[in-house]
Amino acid sequence: MSGQQVDELVKTVISAGTPSVAGLETLLGTKLKATQENPHWKFYAFEMPAGPFQGGELRVSLAGDRALLSLSPRENAPLTEGDFDLRQWGPATNVDINPQIPPEGTDGYTYAVNGTRLSYQFTHVTRRLRTATVEWGRKT
Repeated sequence: MSGQQVDELVKTVISAGTPSVAGLETLLGTKLKATQENPHWKFYAFEMPAGPFQGGELRVSLAGDRALLSLSPRENAPLTEGDFDLRQWGPATNVDINPQIPPEGTDGYTYAVNGTRLSYQFTHVTRRLRTATVEWGRKT
């Protein structure tokens, strides 16, 4: 799988606007299963049959004004930072270095893209993609 496939999927998801469960099921080609709920959020998990991501989680605010999609890459087809052209997203609005995440720490890069907050997190030493997230409706 390639970084280009990730970029294409991310662009499609972002261009679709604030997600609905049904809309993301169509875009991702999978069913989302409700896993838990609290007074503010409803959580969904999913597995993806094909593509660069194994699966992930969707969090939707019960008020309907916020959502967060987290995508996890396939273990057997790792992607590294060198597979991506992160410059296409513009300047990073935040860099988060976290040495506490095993086994080697992580470096996260956040971008503001079309009203969303897009983040990529890589392992610190091997530079493997750990997760990609898109967040809608976040107050800055």
